[in-house]
Amino acid sequence: MADREDWTEKEIEEFKTRGIDFSDIPELTPEYIATLHRVVPRDHYKVVPVKKAISIKLDADVLEYFKSKGKGYQTRINKVLRQEMLRETAPVYGKENKSSNTNEDS
Repeated sequence: MADREDWTEKEIEEFKTRGIDFSDIPELTPEYIATLHRVVPRDHYKVVPVKKAISIKLDADVLEYFKSKGKGYQTRINKVLRQEMLRETAPVYGKENKSSNTNEDS
């Protein structure tokens, strides 16, 4: 589509007067908006973070579990930690958690 500066006055007027049927679009009421949840397609925002060597103490059974899955256990541990970090830091949209509402009322 052309930039707005490229449109002629006639094209702009035709666009403004064009009959567009909006009947199939739900009304955006506050109640409807409250039911929406934001979805962040994380695959499109992949960042290759810099790896840093550290020393970490894990429970023996946790380490054995990840090692039992084969080569790449450190990568899998990192993936689990990253998923938890993203879950905790992700913004909350839509309905509030019902348990947090009950705590405020008491």
